[in-house]
Amino acid sequence: MNAFSVPWSFATMAFLAGCTAGDAGDAESAASRGAALQGPNWAVLQAGGAAPIRSIVRRADGMLLGPRSSGHEIETWASTNEGASWFRRGSVANNASVDFGDVTMLRVPGTRTIFCAFREHAGGQFRITVARSDDDGDGWAYDSTVAGPVSRFVGAPFLFLRENGDLQMYYDSEELAAAGGFPGHQWIAMQGRRGIGGAWNAYGTVTVSREKASGALSREGMPTVVQLGGDRLMAVVEGVEPFPTGGVRANVLHATQSWDGGRTWDDALRRTPYQAPVHAASGRRYNAYAPHAIRVGNGPVGVAFCTDEDKGSAPDASSTPPDQRNCHIGYVSTTTNFETWSAPSAIWTQTSANYTPGLFERGSNDVIVTIDAFAGNQRVLRRP
Repeated sequence: MNAFSVPWSFATMAFLAGCTAGDAGDAESAASRGAALQGPNWAVLQAGGAAPIRSIVRRADGMLLGPRSSGHEIETWASTNEGASWFRRGSVANNASVDFGDVTMLRVPGTRTIFCAFREHAGGQFRITVARSDDDGDGWAYDSTVAGPVSRFVGAPFLFLRENGDLQMYYDSEELAAAGGFPGHQWIAMQGRRGIGGAWNAYGTVTVSREKASGALSREGMPTVVQLGGDRLMAVVEGVEPFPTGGVRANVLHATQSWDGGRTWDDALRRTPYQAPVHAASGRRYNAYAPHAIRVGNGPVGVAFCTDEDKGSAPDASSTPPDQRNCHIGYVSTTTNFETWSAPSAIWTQTSANYTPGLFERGSNDVIVTIDAFAGNQRVLRRP
């Protein structure tokens, strides 16, 4: 069994992505008109205390389950009241010599099988590791290593199950960018299995999302993937402006689509779901980062994200550690089609220490969000 070696948490990685204002006209006209996040905050279910970070699944018995990294351990937390309160259920991995982070889960529908993927960091090496439970998350065993060990960063894994039953892994990869001749850049990679077991070689290593403008910086990361219908998929990622605004690159959100189940990705459908407005005094753009996307009620795609646009003073640098940023949580969604995005609305603006929102649909159009409030606290809210 692998010694489950994983790195920091999502918190260190917000600045490591890099998407572009792919369709600047669309982004500016729909989603970047300035002003603070509008609308009522979502209703609070849990104000503080431990809960899953970013990822939730529903067990076969109806209980909600999700992971939480506490540094050298991956904990599981469960809820029997639809997310209103949480209790510790167990542990996926525990190793004092490893840093665990970027934890995500996926349950195979119609089974008691749950996969847990996470990022490992130990001895200067990065890995993406998968654990598997065949008893609804009560017991865990090593499944596989998808990427690593490598010295360049790989992390922020996201598990996705195609309609044909193939299991896919999307993740941040400095290794892929360097292999493509762009050291210092970071792209979104995907590897897949035929079915849910075996080697991760069914697709090779696919480049999902990257900036291709000449001379641009491309650092894209923190992918989530949703199904738009059949083999049409959408990946939503965070990034940095390919070229600086006011001399500094801000974080922006980016989306791209696939027509063939993730084998190839259509650059013609690259969009910017949200880029924050420019701060007039400094000439710099505010940040939008750490997105999480879901398909709501088999209708629009909704994206929760972090932003400092309500700060008032100059934007935070995109390299600022997340626990030192001024962050509110916003929300955008697709409108008349999957290429057009709404203006932003507020999820949470009452405090400024927040990170890694994660959306989960409890039932059709019944959406909750978890927000990491740091110091071991996660906030859980419900969409009004």
